[in-house]
Amino acid sequence: MVAAGGQRFGGAPGAQPAARKSKALRNILIITAAIIVFAALGTGGWYFYSKHAAKVAAAKGNPAAQVSAPTAIQSAGAMDILLKVQQAMTNMTSCSANGTLTVFLDLSKITTADVNPKMSPNAQNANRHPRGMPMMITNITELSFKMARPSSYLFSADMRTKIDRQGMTNTMAYWSAGKSNFMFMDMHQRAVPPTYMQLPENDEAFETNSAKMQQFFGDSGLMGKLVKDLGQTADESVNGLDCYTLTAKVLGQKVEIWVNKSDYTIQQWQITLGGPMSDADIDDAFAAFASNTNMTQMQLAQMDSAKAQFKQMAPIITKVRGVITFTSSEMQLNQTYAADDFNYPVPPGVRLMQLPVFNAAGNGSALANRQRNTCINNLRQIDAAKNQWALEHGATTGTAVTEDDIKPYLAGGRMPVCPSGGTYTIGKVGENPTCSIPGHVLP
Repeated sequence: MVAAGGQRFGGAPGAQPAARKSKALRNILIITAAIIVFAALGTGGWYFYSKHAAKVAAAKGNPAAQVSAPTAIQSAGAMDILLKVQQAMTNMTSCSANGTLTVFLDLSKITTADVNPKMSPNAQNANRHPRGMPMMITNITELSFKMARPSSYLFSADMRTKIDRQGMTNTMAYWSAGKSNFMFMDMHQRAVPPTYMQLPENDEAFETNSAKMQQFFGDSGLMGKLVKDLGQTADESVNGLDCYTLTAKVLGQKVEIWVNKSDYTIQQWQITLGGPMSDADIDDAFAAFASNTNMTQMQLAQMDSAKAQFKQMAPIITKVRGVITFTSSEMQLNQTYAADDFNYPVPPGVRLMQLPVFNAAGNGSALANRQRNTCINNLRQIDAAKNQWALEHGATTGTAVTEDDIKPYLAGGRMPVCPSGGTYTIGKVGENPTCSIPGHVLP
């Protein structure tokens, strides 16, 4: 592969500043970092961690997650490929594919001493696995997506998750034929009926649930800080297709991306967990998240709190072993679709619900709507955590649930906060959680 003249990646030894910054892969790499963050929060958020934990392990990390520093030629080759990926995506009128996402997390190396800052390393149970923390978590998600300019999309997924011996399934879909945006979710539990709702008709909802095709690749001044040691490695094939392979570090974890040589579409990406994570890595990643979203001041403050917690958990996260892989198949580009091609087949009998609409005389401002949407999303997280607790503890409809019960199943091990200052009521099993602010209601 002949590198584009004058292009270098700033993280490579001896590299010179790039003549122009690549716009390619920003969203994919930020999504990758988000997966790393939230997979770790979802796992480690069940406990409060201290910085004394596993200092030696944190320094070395998982050997499989190590990434060698690329040469200047490897960095330039990777940047050249990313520019061509950007061009291919920019010129698309439509894209569709099927895919499989597999997640494997091994938590068996985490000990009670790691998660209890007050326990002496010489205590009797110090080297045992923490009670209540799973040893293994696996997830297989079969998904399909279809998108067409300017604003049509259909994303659906069937997920199968296993936490040690406990298994669960979930079906979800988001779609729009270019006008209204819809969501369907079925957790396949008797106490939790399927949800089918119409989402707010604004760009924010669309971007949250699908990402407009023309915004797949935008400029990011933080790319060079977020993505470290980016380089082109040995070519490989995926599903019989010849691919370029790119390797990098994101939040200290190894990331590999396979790019089809013929049309420069991304056929596969993989994250290998267990790499050491520095405070600087975390600062850069959270700054990238903030720059990629339209966040309120309260949300930014919440992100700062989450960042501090994440830094506290980083040493223990290094002891998690795991691999996250997404592989696409049957990809088609620049096809012609009708509006009906973007409708999801909602099961018969499931009633459509609409989110509350605020008029100009009430709380109809963009800020109020954003806060309401954030609160409703918080309520969904609380409801999902409550259902997960009920599933694992065999709780039946009508069982009382406390905040301490569901905290282990929430990101960061903390209850979310209503951006408008409302108070949450968790409710019993089979009941929706509520917020004290009028209009902040689960459909």
